[in-house]
Amino acid sequence: MDMTNRLGHVRVVWINSRDTFATPRYTARFACYEQPEEVGAQKPKDIVGEAELLKFLQLFNLDAENLKDGSRVLHQLGYVEIVNVVLSDERLANLGLR
Repeated sequence: MDMTNRLGHVRVVWINSRDTFATPRYTARFACYEQPEEVGAQKPKDIVGEAELLKFLQLFNLDAENLKDGSRVLHQLGYVEIVNVVLSDERLANLGLR
């Protein structure tokens, strides 16, 4: 099994941020900084609800302060990016990002 590591960022977008009554819906994507041709397009991961979002973000070993800051940025701008993330192809697949 290929264990190639990819360096990139994870971008989470709050796709229904204007609907204050709806359950929050997010989409997450991994973007490789140096995308070799064999990587191909990365697929988005759909996330429903704040609890599922926090559970997803915790998979990146963010501490409580980073989670708090990320949540604040997400609510202000409608998106947040986790930069300099290193993920193996297997981990990308397990996270639903490949």
